[in-house]
Amino acid sequence: MGEIIEQAYLTFVGALSRAFFGAVAVYIMHAGLSRWREFETLYLQTEPRKPLARKMAGTLRFSKPGYRWGPLSGDLDANRRHPPVFVAVHRDGLTLSIVPPFKFGCRDLFLPFAKMTVVPAKWDLLSDEYAIRMDGVEGLEILMFSTIMEWAAQRSDVLALMLERAEHVRGVQAA
Repeated sequence: MGEIIEQAYLTFVGALSRAFFGAVAVYIMHAGLSRWREFETLYLQTEPRKPLARKMAGTLRFSKPGYRWGPLSGDLDANRRHPPVFVAVHRDGLTLSIVPPFKFGCRDLFLPFAKMTVVPAKWDLLSDEYAIRMDGVEGLEILMFSTIMEWAAQRSDVLALMLERAEHVRGVQAA
């Protein structure tokens, strides 16, 4: 009889431990994607679109404007990087999609060129990167590596002009 009670106790403790750590994991994923959801309210992709090109971008980061050194810059959420993200280029914008299984609770974003501004950005030790600012989302930028932005600009004349303008601004800032 004692063995049955001990086995029931161990089963209960194991189930409770798994439930606790599962709840913590869900909370961390939910909190870590809060900035993605800020963009989701305005730029949710509502219909499937056929892209001109699609590529895995590695990572991107949501951050406040300005020089970024993670938490040292005063932005405590600056280390929120979103691992593998697909970037799709369309005639009128970009689609961002987190790769499953990391996509937990995040829907695809469609960023129209008409509401987008591309600015030069610095990301940790990298100084030739780009940030996307969207109308309606104040105080946040989407940082992407320059290789992905240049790849996308080769497939979109509008984005190529935006990158050209950003490089001009970078040159003015350096002077």
